[in-house]
Amino acid sequence: MAAGRKTDGIRTQQPVFVGPHQLLRPLGEGGMGEVYLARSPGLRLLAVKVVRAEYAEDPQFQRRFRQEVEAARRVTGFHTPPVVDAEPRGRRPWMATSYLPAPDLGEVVLRFGTLGETGTRALGAAIAEALAAIHAAGLVHRDLKPGNVLIARDGPRVIDFGISRAFDAAHLTRTGMVCGTPGYVAPERIVADSATTGAADVFSLGCLLVYALTGRTPFGDGEPAHVNHRVVYEEPDLSGVPASLLSLVASCLAKDPAQRPTVMAVLGALAPADPAAVLSPWLLADLDARERQAEADRGAPPADPPALPVRKWQSLTRRGLLGLGAGIGAVAASAVGVPLLLERRKQAASNRATVGQASNPWGAAAKQPSPLPGGPAPVWTQSLSGLMEAQISLLGPTVAWWAEGQGAFGYDTSTGRQLWSSAPDFQAVEEAGGLLYAPSADLQTLSWLDSAGTNHSSPLGSTVPAAQQTYAQMSLRVLGAQGQVVVLAFQTVEEGGGVITGVELGTGRDVWRHAIAQTDAVYTARGAEQLLSGSGSNLGLVADGRCYYQDNGVTYAVDLATGKILWQAASTASGNGTLPYRLVRTADLLLVVHGQTVHALDEASGKQRWTSPTVPEVALGCALGTGRLLLAGAFGTAYCLDTATGKGLWHTTVAATTPTGAGTSFRAPSAGDGFFAVPVVQQASGVAVLSAADGAIRWMARGSAAENVWTTAASGQMVYCASSTTLRAYRVSV
Repeated sequence: MAAGRKTDGIRTQQPVFVGPHQLLRPLGEGGMGEVYLARSPGLRLLAVKVVRAEYAEDPQFQRRFRQEVEAARRVTGFHTPPVVDAEPRGRRPWMATSYLPAPDLGEVVLRFGTLGETGTRALGAAIAEALAAIHAAGLVHRDLKPGNVLIARDGPRVIDFGISRAFDAAHLTRTGMVCGTPGYVAPERIVADSATTGAADVFSLGCLLVYALTGRTPFGDGEPAHVNHRVVYEEPDLSGVPASLLSLVASCLAKDPAQRPTVMAVLGALAPADPAAVLSPWLLADLDARERQAEADRGAPPADPPALPVRKWQSLTRRGLLGLGAGIGAVAASAVGVPLLLERRKQAASNRATVGQASNPWGAAAKQPSPLPGGPAPVWTQSLSGLMEAQISLLGPTVAWWAEGQGAFGYDTSTGRQLWSSAPDFQAVEEAGGLLYAPSADLQTLSWLDSAGTNHSSPLGSTVPAAQQTYAQMSLRVLGAQGQVVVLAFQTVEEGGGVITGVELGTGRDVWRHAIAQTDAVYTARGAEQLLSGSGSNLGLVADGRCYYQDNGVTYAVDLATGKILWQAASTASGNGTLPYRLVRTADLLLVVHGQTVHALDEASGKQRWTSPTVPEVALGCALGTGRLLLAGAFGTAYCLDTATGKGLWHTTVAATTPTGAGTSFRAPSAGDGFFAVPVVQQASGVAVLSAADGAIRWMARGSAAENVWTTAASGQMVYCASSTTLRAYRVSV
């Protein structure tokens, strides 16, 4: 990557190039490498996949990758985006294909529903035609799944062909495991990968047809090992497949590859089919928005040039350091790398300079008094000492001051009088639903404190098996409790996996248990919480008899009593999957806050209601007020949107709300009646109180120079502000 250079004493950010192509922003990442949106010298948009360094250094991978790229260049089918450039040699091999501003099949089904028989026929015919072109070039796709099928305006496209064999071979050599997506990998690949032929792609195509028709895979979900066992030994579930397609789909899913039809036979059985049959009005509207964004990308400078990934460790708290020692910290380090965006502060300042123009989707910038008025006299104050990296939470009529892995103290919200302190062995982990939770060291008991400081406990039984305890101790999350069920999440021994489980209080019996695919759904979320202290990923929440959680880009609504999935919906948040996200619940919506976007899902059905304008800065924290959501940007600007419509209402430059010094933490904003409270880290730290109506800063609470870390909680017309030495209560009038 090109380094920054100085011009007239000012450091500027140079563009980042791979070969001759300028990188604009990350699109995603996978096991083999990272994918970036790039712009060619001729202003064409490209998807550039850059191979991870650990694979690039493998001679076997280099040889196979070079062969695969050469073969991929020969693929010329309409339903396969062409390979336009590549550098298969060198320290970071890469390959570029034409970029399509289109969602993948998984996103389409989850957001807009299944395709029906006519749409599925069109989809299957296009995929079969693409596979015919791929096989004719001497390639086997090996990873055909919903995420590798884009639904463009003029027909589906199959992507990520031509690289999987090299990656698969390297991964098989290192781990002894076959790569691929459980539920779409052919049985012969699971038991003997050397036997892989084009028939394996036909099997995956059959799985895709079932998914497009029913919204599920024919072999169910769950732990990958269980899914793979069903693929090899059990018959597929074809309920919901219409009779006219049943025979074709069943033949594609035959265990014996010799019994499956060829891709040309599948194409003959499905054609003729109208490509427009897959395009619903909602999908067309989505494509319109993506194409407008692509046009803007083609002509605009990159907002924040991405850096090619390097191994760079960040300082972590005690739990994060344990994770690194256990060999699972790479993902956590990726998550807590969000503050590295601060290194590009100059570029962000340039972005903010444009905020306030008439075309800004977040409305006019609020005018602020200078200097900012000081806050009113506090209603009460209380001296604090003894906890490091502490935060505050409201537990009914009590404000609790607590820190992860340390104790907790409760104060009366009206008078500030200390009401209770936790027992020395109560090692607070987190607050959820007005309770403070702490597991025992051996994970056999879960304890929690209520607003009165009463310590309750329940056995966990066999919720965390002995073999999982080391990982679970570093990643355990408490999502919340209702009735007799508490929901826990933790990472499992399997790399990249975890568990979300509903546990019966009093008995410790597992009521239900869901496997989750991504490490960052559990451990990384914990790492973000530690660094950001309350403003990172909250993974999930419990409310009104449901548990909502995110896994691998999908939001799930689960019946709390049974674990039944009531609905699932793609989180349409784009960009780096390691950025923190939050789930926020209004009266009838579930808001998915991720990176620089907010998506509103109907609480009853999971259907998407709206998407917010893009926030110019990464949103590191949020607070929900009455009908309004505040997003605290990484570079000091607060953005407010209408929760009913997703429309941007106003934005306010507060201060450097993200820390610049090592060891400090970003703190989440809070919301009261008609105001937001935003912690500020700058020369004089404190809390800025903003009017929810227009974003104007009414006043700012400040303390002594020693009070360098502040956190807030608000309710009604009261805001509680805790620094490193003092807890204060203020009455807010706006």
